[in-house]
Amino acid sequence: MSDREPNLAGNALRVTLITKQPGDLPPWVAGAAAAAGLALTARRCETHEELLRQAGEADVIWTVGANTCLTADVLPRLPRCRAIMRSGSGLDDLPVAAARARGLLVANTPEAIAETVAEHAVAMLLGLARRLAEHDRAVRRGEWYSGPDGARWHVRGQTLGLVGFGLIAREVVAMLQGFRMRFLAHDPYAPEADLRAQGADPVALETLLRESDFVSLHCPLTPQTKGLLDARAFAAMKPGALLINTSRGGVVDEAALLEALQSGRLGGAALDVLEQEPPRGDHPLLRLEQVLFTPHIAAFSDVFEERFWRASITKLKQLEARIKETKR
Repeated sequence: MSDREPNLAGNALRVTLITKQPGDLPPWVAGAAAAAGLALTARRCETHEELLRQAGEADVIWTVGANTCLTADVLPRLPRCRAIMRSGSGLDDLPVAAARARGLLVANTPEAIAETVAEHAVAMLLGLARRLAEHDRAVRRGEWYSGPDGARWHVRGQTLGLVGFGLIAREVVAMLQGFRMRFLAHDPYAPEADLRAQGADPVALETLLRESDFVSLHCPLTPQTKGLLDARAFAAMKPGALLINTSRGGVVDEAALLEALQSGRLGGAALDVLEQEPPRGDHPLLRLEQVLFTPHIAAFSDVFEERFWRASITKLKQLEARIKETKR
């Protein structure tokens, strides 16, 4: 695959991946894209000018990981672009509103990572409830305590509140069914009948916070959800409740979370994501024993690469069909 000129001629969908170099892709991806009839090029772009030079003729601009140059300001200079796509579950680093205002299609691939992120969220919930990381550190320090306070939270029969109810949250519910839990869900964009069909009771956010023993975040980062879990939200939660976040760090007001944990209002938190990644070495949350961290790795597993890239190619083909439909 050339990094500038597509190998395919004619009416092939022109796709430019702007966050990776050609050598960054698994070797089979170029062949799979060509077999799917896509004219794929790749070149990491850091500036608007690089983006225009590499993707000015693209039908679809594709990002994988952090995007630094595809912004609202540059969209008017991309008249041939018909769609933007980000592989993965988030769209927070794409100019979604500006793109849709210009009639562009916007897509992502949450289906590629839903299962593994759900597994990670479940693992974090269980690890936090059983205080696994705390006990591991204690044993390594030479401490051996097996009293009844060793794991303060019983999981079976408890209430789990899910903020956002997309593919990942639905997988979480399916995985935890054996614990006979009660599931509450808050998602203003999901039909209530759909939530009930998946085993969750639709409720207002205030109800979810008040009644949940564990709260797991699965909403995207948008202007509406930034700082959604703030001091007021933590004050509304059950005393001693646990928070799990595998969505985006910006959904949580970290200063308010710190205060809620230090005051004992919350019993603990499990965080795969933070507002700043990686965090500063003196980040105050790092000093709290009742916080479990992982470094934004919830999506990764031994099957990640295959599922991730296959789902991306499938979504590009779906975009191609939608683009052709709009041209009729």
